Amino acid sequence: MRYSENRERSAELLRLTLELMGRQSASLHPMSYALWYEHVAGINPSLSKVLESRLQTNQPLSEDDVYELHSRYIVARDLEALERLQRKLRDLLEEAAEATAGAVENTGQYSVTLEETRSRLAGAVDLESVHSVIAELVQETARMHSATQTVTETLDARTEEVRALTRQLEQAQTEAMLDPLTGLKNRRGLERSVEDLSSADETLVGTALLLADIDHFKEINDAHGHLLGDKVLRSTAHMLQSNIKGRDLAARLGGDEFAVLLKRTTIEGACILAQQIRSAIAAGRFRGIDGRELPGTVSLSVGVAVGRAGDTLESLLARADAALYEAKRKGRNRVATEAGAA
Repeated sequence: MRYSENRERSAELLRLTLELMGRQSASLHPMSYALWYEHVAGINPSLSKVLESRLQTNQPLSEDDVYELHSRYIVARDLEALERLQRKLRDLLEEAAEATAGAVENTGQYSVTLEETRSRLAGAVDLESVHSVIAELVQETARMHSATQTVTETLDARTEEVRALTRQLEQAQTEAMLDPLTGLKNRRGLERSVEDLSSADETLVGTALLLADIDHFKEINDAHGHLLGDKVLRSTAHMLQSNIKGRDLAARLGGDEFAVLLKRTTIEGACILAQQIRSAIAAGRFRGIDGRELPGTVSLSVGVAVGRAGDTLESLLARADAALYEAKRKGRNRVATEAGAA
């Protein structure tokens, strides 16, 4: 969504937004900002109703609350706007098609007129008759020229509108599929990528899924602040993105949970990559806004599963999640595979 507030108004909204954000348990990231900004700006009544209730009952928003509300009241609304743009684009294309059909019909009528004129000229017996036929032909030619010009202008105008709508659609689709904090695909983006596989007659067989959580992330936020927590999330996202290639993709599913989808990858290959990512994160060092280094290490627990015949994204996620739980149960900062994997 594009916001229309001027600089002075947005500065006041910023002050009000930060005050409300500071009273919540969730991190101070773009999703949280979007929720409270739209609330104080009064541009999302449905969302405001929920937030007002939470404020009145003194229930701070958790990280999960922010993601759920953002998905329901902002992403869903933006997807509805996307659908409206798509409908408008279809209407424009239908109008252009009708104009073209009209032009074809006019051309056909003009061809008939020319044939009739040729026959009448062949049978003309005097100069006056010839002049009459020619006058009618000139009149019909002028009508045809006017109709053609109108169609051309209509098509030119619709072409520009289609181009503008296409740009808006591309931007809206991109924004709806991306996590604003990390730049990775969000859960909807991951789901759409899997849907695209199905539409291309591909399956999840032989596709590996890594499901990763940052260990004790809440403690990092509580002890060192949300700004450092956001830095850890962005660094983790960068590490995931830098270790994949081609048609592989990384996504942030919410909170500190990430997924990596690896095409044509065995369980062994997926585990090697997962260990590589886990080791790189554990070796990293993070500093707070005061410049002090975060004591200890940041670590990941990773669950690995590989697609089977008949798998959906949900079933593959469920097995990867079970493996992730096993990695946590065994002490965290490790990689575990789905049950029965080699």
